[in-house]
Amino acid sequence: MALLERRVLLIGLVVCILLGVFAFFVLYQPQLKARQASTAEVEDLNKQLEETRQRVKQMPRLRARLVELEEANAAFSARVVPRDEVLTTVRRLADIAQGQRVRFLEVSPPGLDTLLREETSSTPVRSVPFMVTVQGRYMDVGRYVESLDRFPYFVRVPDFEVTAREDIRPEIEVKLLVNLYTSSLASGGRI
Repeated sequence: MALLERRVLLIGLVVCILLGVFAFFVLYQPQLKARQASTAEVEDLNKQLEETRQRVKQMPRLRARLVELEEANAAFSARVVPRDEVLTTVRRLADIAQGQRVRFLEVSPPGLDTLLREETSSTPVRSVPFMVTVQGRYMDVGRYVESLDRFPYFVRVPDFEVTAREDIRPEIEVKLLVNLYTSSLASGGRI
């Protein structure tokens, strides 16, 4: 009889252990996983909150940088020649030259294909080259070219050719390649 009681007791103990393991895996394990998931989610949300706080701290600096970039863009756009003002700009360049005792002899416009090319949002500004022949004293021509840096629009002289002729001495004749940076988008402020 003692053997039978021991077997029943042992079977009861094994059943209790199996019920305990079953209860652990079926009832308690999902709660542990849910608790770990919520802990990980809380950590992730705290990390996002800290990143947001850092971004909020940087907002005044970013706003100042945005204002600075908008002002720089407006200053850049203001120095781009509107397409419909290209010829009047060349006339203004001739007037400035005349004020510095330099005469425009000839202005050769770019080809028709260059003048008719439209700007796009990917290339909003383009260079329009004019070949300008001027005549004046060497120092006057040099001052004139140097003064183009202060011109209200972007003007660049990437190439020039000096010719000294006997019939016009002490003056010289200079062929200047004058690039005007223009855009049809400049007048609308869309650059």
